[in-house]
Amino acid sequence: MTHPLSMGLRVTLTSDQILSLAPDAASAKAGSQLATPAKWSGIGRDERALWGECQGSGKTPYRTQIDTGEPAFKCTCPSRKFPCKHGLGLYLLLSSQPGLFAEAAPPQWVSDWLDSRQQRQEKKAEKAVQTPAQAEASAAQARKREEKREQNVSRGLADLQTWLHDLAREGLAGVRERGPAFWDGMAARLVDAQAGGLAPRLRRAGALCFQANVPDWERRVADQLASLYLLSSAWQGLERLPEGLQRDLRALVGISMAKEDVLAEPPITDRWLILAQRSGEEERMRSRATWLYGAATGRWALLLQFAVGAQGFEQALPVGTQFDGELCFYPGALPLRALIRQQAPAMPIEDGIPAAGGVSALLDAYAAAVASQPFLDSWPAVLPNVVPDIAARTLHASDGSVLPLDAGFRHPMHLAALSGGHPLTLAGEWDGHAFLPLSGWHGGRLLNFETEFLA
Repeated sequence: MTHPLSMGLRVTLTSDQILSLAPDAASAKAGSQLATPAKWSGIGRDERALWGECQGSGKTPYRTQIDTGEPAFKCTCPSRKFPCKHGLGLYLLLSSQPGLFAEAAPPQWVSDWLDSRQQRQEKKAEKAVQTPAQAEASAAQARKREEKREQNVSRGLADLQTWLHDLAREGLAGVRERGPAFWDGMAARLVDAQAGGLAPRLRRAGALCFQANVPDWERRVADQLASLYLLSSAWQGLERLPEGLQRDLRALVGISMAKEDVLAEPPITDRWLILAQRSGEEERMRSRATWLYGAATGRWALLLQFAVGAQGFEQALPVGTQFDGELCFYPGALPLRALIRQQAPAMPIEDGIPAAGGVSALLDAYAAAVASQPFLDSWPAVLPNVVPDIAARTLHASDGSVLPLDAGFRHPMHLAALSGGHPLTLAGEWDGHAFLPLSGWHGGRLLNFETEFLA
């Protein structure tokens, strides 16, 4: 049974939500094995932190500490993964046996770490304050860098158009014979041209050629290539586009707006429900996309985080929790991506998730979104009362509508077992062709499929 944390901690997480913080399945498994009192000594907590010592293979036990406000982790073990198995194990132990953790003053090594974190945050805030002269000089340097990058991007997208023209003349019949290297070469050229934001799109198009469970792969690949051609053509006429679309196009090729500028945008205050999460990895760069839904505004928000190798993500955002806070959105024709400006302590979602409208509402919302932002990759949605048909790889809604499951969905049998032939409420992404389930409401809680169905 999963128990929520309580007794004054600033963040309330269940064991499943703690496991969602793991950098990989191996860390989640190892952390679970350490969630036993016999592995720990000197454990304790106060209103700010949680700490304990775990005996490893060496003579000196590892010191593990958690700032429960974010949460943030630190451990003296040599692991390069973040959080490490010791941090996960300690947090899981609190989740299952909170009575073991006595309220106490933190040891010096915990106090020093918390103080250093506070000092770094204060210094970061001080550096953000610039004199008018410094601000003007920084802006001038930024403009020069932006102009140079746009020139590089223009050359890279011209090469992409030439590549697409050649492919259009040759057709898709023989593209499978060329193998993944054919796609990877052009994707690498885009990265070299500082248009790396388009490289994943091109690789995804290439991957469709080699997926046996995509019977209409030719049409899907053609759609992806047409979208890339539209993007490259739009870049050539960038200055003639509306300002919102200009911002979207820059972001798509990889020219991001500075975080401090985004956080200066007017914030949207709401109770934000963390409904779905999707992770990916490309050349040691890991990404995590988290979908939030505003309970009062009905607005979707996308939080993107990136980490190199086993490095942890900057913010812990467990699916199935909610928080009161302020989000600032990146400007665009259809603002979706956001940053958290202020965040109150997280709490579990207990009253279910919003699921009004069903399939028809999803299709209408997607059509309106594409009309505003024609380069849209996917659209978030909550589907109520759908029954999975695993043999046909479809979802059947109560109104008779049928949606195909995304070919990349890796847990169809788990989904069938979870449903047992009964309707489920699912949260995920719709790409105009298929639905990718990312989480589901079951048994009074929201399950993150990435961590619930570890494989």
